[in-house]
Amino acid sequence: MFDDLILLAKGGLTVYHGSVKKVEEYFADLGINIPKRINPPDYFIDILEGIAVPSGSSEVSYKELPLRWMLHNGYPIPPDMQQNAAQLGMFETANPAREKDPDGSSHEERSFAGELWHDVINAMELKGEKIRLNFFKSKDLSERKTPGIFKQYKYFLIR
Repeated sequence: MFDDLILLAKGGLTVYHGSVKKVEEYFADLGINIPKRINPPDYFIDILEGIAVPSGSSEVSYKELPLRWMLHNGYPIPPDMQQNAAQLGMFETANPAREKDPDGSSHEERSFAGELWHDVINAMELKGEKIRLNFFKSKDLSERKTPGIFKQYKYFLIR
């Protein structure tokens, strides 16, 4: 009845997101085989909760599954999970000198002057944004008219 399936581990980490037809194949590649006469979604949920131990040729823990999904799709491993991945021997720690900027451009290690210039540019953009928000009126899409100061004072006195 469903085309796509999302399985989440504890903490809301994605373990699988994709076609229902390929979920068993994905877990079989990890060495997790579904026993006969067991409902596959229930079995996967039991594994993710730590209730059931995965049956198959591999010793995959439910804690490893989110990391394996990230590596399977080529997603970057978050810094707080890199230590866990290194302990499990799943990947080599990333070289921080070759990380990507938020804008997607990769760089070598920045010099002090480069980092300072980047900070100055960010500070100027932030100041410009504050000036724009504080001094320029935004377009009012509600088309309401705000009463003037005297009319507001009159309403205050009436109350």
